[in-house]
Amino acid sequence: RAEQFLYDHGFRQFRVRVHGDIARIEVSPTERSKFFDEKFMDLVANEFKKIGFVYTALDLQGYRTGSMNEVL
Repeated sequence: RAEQFLYDHGFRQFRVRVHGDIARIEVSPTERSKFFDEKFMDLVANEFKKIGFVYTALDLQGYRTGSMNEVL
């Protein structure tokens, strides 16, 4: 649901990584600037809370394949 929400808002290269009750959003460098809009950040935070996440974070390194394996 979280990824569909972002897709519906125009994102194309991204992932929502789930870490328990934390959503970590990875987006391509060309799409990160969309998060600099305060109203949009509030919209994302509220929607992700409805989905069940306690915290929502934007990964400052952006989208990259295999990032869930970095801690292994």
